Amino acid sequence: MMGFRIILFIFFLTFPLLLIGDERTSGKKIMISIENLKRHVENIHFDRNPYDGYPKLEQAAQYIEREFLKIGWAVKEDYFEWEGKSYKNIVAEKKGVTFPDRVFILGAHYDTVPDSPGADDNASGIAVLLEVARNIQSIPLDGTVRLIAFSLEEYNYIGSTHYVESLGKGEEKILGMISLEMVGFTGPRQDYPPYLNPKYYPNVGDFIAIIGNERSKELLEKVCQAFKNHIPHLSLEFLIVPGNGRRMEEARLSDHSTFWDQGVPALMMTDTAFLRNPNYHLPSDRMETLNFDFMQKVAIGVFYSVVELAK
Repeated sequence: MMGFRIILFIFFLTFPLLLIGDERTSGKKIMISIENLKRHVENIHFDRNPYDGYPKLEQAAQYIEREFLKIGWAVKEDYFEWEGKSYKNIVAEKKGVTFPDRVFILGAHYDTVPDSPGADDNASGIAVLLEVARNIQSIPLDGTVRLIAFSLEEYNYIGSTHYVESLGKGEEKILGMISLEMVGFTGPRQDYPPYLNPKYYPNVGDFIAIIGNERSKELLEKVCQAFKNHIPHLSLEFLIVPGNGRRMEEARLSDHSTFWDQGVPALMMTDTAFLRNPNYHLPSDRMETLNFDFMQKVAIGVFYSVVELAK
């Protein structure tokens, strides 16, 4: 239908998975902590908009940077100007041992719209980013992993646009990018954009969606396979859109779209935002509405995806 390819994997298990390990992580077990996910959300659970919330936006940036440094990642501040003020993307990096110039990027934005504490949008993505960082720190990787907390996603992707403009000026090769965009909400109802027929999809919002464009097809397949192998009881939908998704704006609503426009393979990982979450961009987007068991499963899948893509 309209050139889209959508495949659904649904698996069931009777208990939550907390501790995971296999030979691909050099025998080390990982622990994706629900308590850590909650702590990260709680620490940036306030209005982080660039207008009257500018000091809080800076406070969130400082928290994210401190957490990366505490974990042991090398951190840089990527500054840019917008409407007379200075903003920054927080860039953390773990260099690859064998192929340091081959880079995979995992990102999430930390700003909000006015009057919203932004628990799902997008403290949930930042929480997963930081928890994946903590677990991946001790894993030896062939390629480089770069984790980026983007600013001003809500304002036409200003932060990620600034960042991608610097790509291609060096010798490194960007293998791909994943944008974590609202990954913490589940609900009894699931809506779809008008160009998709809802009868072919679940009517309950309990799955994670992964969106790619045609250039990102191979990357999407690898990520979905990692989820299937390592967190099979998490329901998953994935979608490939034609071109750069210009006629499917719902598929472009995150920082991955700036990478698409630069020809870089990129994915959006999402709980589908306003197609599921009634608190989208509202004061009610609060921590107590999130499903941290769901977030934990997403973080497990993201961890294994990044580790396998960087090896």
